[in-house]
Amino acid sequence: MATATTHQIPEDELSPKEVVEKVLVVKNALIRNWKWLLLLPAAGFGIGYAMDTYQNKPPSFEANVVFNLGAAGQSSGLGDVAGLLGLGSQPDANIFTGDNFFYFVKSRPVLERNLMKEVDVNGKKELLANFYIDSSGIKNSDWEDRPDLQKFHFETNDLKKMDLSSRMILNSIVKRAAEATEIAALDRKSSFTSLSTKMENERLAGLWVTTLLETVEEMYTENQTQKTRKTLRLLQHRADSLASVLGIAEHRLARELDYSEQIMMPEAKVSAKSMERKSSFLQQLYYEAMANAEKMRISLVKEAPLFTEIEGIKVPLDVKYEDKRNAKIGALAGLMIALILIYFRTVFSSPTTTTTVRKEVVTA
Repeated sequence: MATATTHQIPEDELSPKEVVEKVLVVKNALIRNWKWLLLLPAAGFGIGYAMDTYQNKPPSFEANVVFNLGAAGQSSGLGDVAGLLGLGSQPDANIFTGDNFFYFVKSRPVLERNLMKEVDVNGKKELLANFYIDSSGIKNSDWEDRPDLQKFHFETNDLKKMDLSSRMILNSIVKRAAEATEIAALDRKSSFTSLSTKMENERLAGLWVTTLLETVEEMYTENQTQKTRKTLRLLQHRADSLASVLGIAEHRLARELDYSEQIMMPEAKVSAKSMERKSSFLQQLYYEAMANAEKMRISLVKEAPLFTEIEGIKVPLDVKYEDKRNAKIGALAGLMIALILIYFRTVFSSPTTTTTVRKEVVTA
């Protein structure tokens, strides 16, 4: 007689029958609560859409410029000239390398100088900071509750002449402009750098990027050639001093020569020859100082880094419309709440549901 073998299912596993029962429970729960599945996501979408409509963010214009920062040229043996004065001819290259350069572009001194520059707006010279105030939307967003700032404009571009109130306003503009400015490497395999911004006004976005690139080039060059410019000032001061002394010596030499021609005395001729040798020596020193100063001017040109614009701003600029995120988030949140509500309603409902499901399974 054959014995029937029974396979016991582990407690941590579900039998096919139990799986079918759970699927039917979920299906029946969703069918019974279909109103919640429609009402809650619709309500969340409506609330999010109302928030998007209330905020009503205008479209933004994206301006982007790609450039390459070339290395500074060699000084061609001019280190000896700077070495005589105790100065190095090459700048510290590690100050603006890597992420340091990205921080430098968005630093407060760079943005302040950029905002205080004059730009051409419809044929009229205007401070970029004033054009930013009128066109960036800062009056409606940040200064909505400040009626005293609705007609504010900077009267001067000299930071030292600004009062405390103007400086505070400039600081807020710098912070806002820094948040709207992006600087990053274009690609890991490339040495190109991308400078971009998004602003409400198309003209302002284009002016901001192009002017900022010029400002960065100016201040970067000033920092990289600081030692060479200091050396040049010292050499030029020395040349000017020698020129002054040489002028006095030549004037005295002319008087001695005129005096020696009138008086036939040996002492007068000796004094004239001594002044002539002194004048010749000063003249030689003066020419050397002028030559060294000229070499340092050439070094300034060679040491200045080269900013090469690879890709300028697009005309017209790309328009970026604000995504209706709140409406999408509201609909998704409503759906999640509806599912959670249905789950708890099903769990805490009467056990007749399970019995009904089992009958359906047996009948099938």
